[in-house]
Amino acid sequence: MAGRAIVRRVGQTARERGSLPVARACLGWGAGYLGGRLARRGGAFDYDGVPVPYFRHPYRWTWLNERAVEVALARRVLAGRDPAGVLEIGHVLPHYLPVRHEIVDKYERAPGVRNQDVVNLPAGPTYDLIVSVSTLEHVGLDEDVRDPGKPVRALRRLTDLLTPAGTLWVTVPVGYNADLDAQLRAGAVAFDRLTALRREPHRNRWRQVPVEQVWDAPYDRLLYTAHGLLVGELRRLP
Repeated sequence: MAGRAIVRRVGQTARERGSLPVARACLGWGAGYLGGRLARRGGAFDYDGVPVPYFRHPYRWTWLNERAVEVALARRVLAGRDPAGVLEIGHVLPHYLPVRHEIVDKYERAPGVRNQDVVNLPAGPTYDLIVSVSTLEHVGLDEDVRDPGKPVRALRRLTDLLTPAGTLWVTVPVGYNADLDAQLRAGAVAFDRLTALRREPHRNRWRQVPVEQVWDAPYDRLLYTAHGLLVGELRRLP
């Protein structure tokens, strides 16, 4: 089934872009995969002026996509936190890191995961930290009923679940959900801090850029790779 889905995706993209560009992209992906498997070190990217090592993991080959920076930054955010006060939206980090915090995911079945719609989370308990890695762009888009305003409602609901002085930390790939991009660009969510990372065109190397320089970053639906990433932080006032 997965093989058929890949063949369909390659065929559709070839019709849109042309066979030669798609062949080049697939060959580049293969070379990057092999190079990443053989490499012993993954280098680092600068974030807020500090070198952060790229996160390397065989699950979905992080050296080829945005997980290389997302998980690296999420791990820093989680460092030293009491798991009892942490909620993760989307079952993502357990694929890469040993975690003991609570997880909510509407669809994915896994031990310890609560299957619930993020916009319907009950009023309690509250959390010192809520994290979400490349999940909210799927809310209201990759569902049976399309609802362009649902991701912003989800973000507002999560803000309500923070303790006084609690923090909401999320990553959003640019270009995947155009409606969400437009809403965030218009300030629909009052993040205390919004930063951006942009990928080099032909290799998985990232650099921090002003947010204005990332809105036009394309999302590669052939290889399912972002070229621009938003990192949002919101702190609830005590």
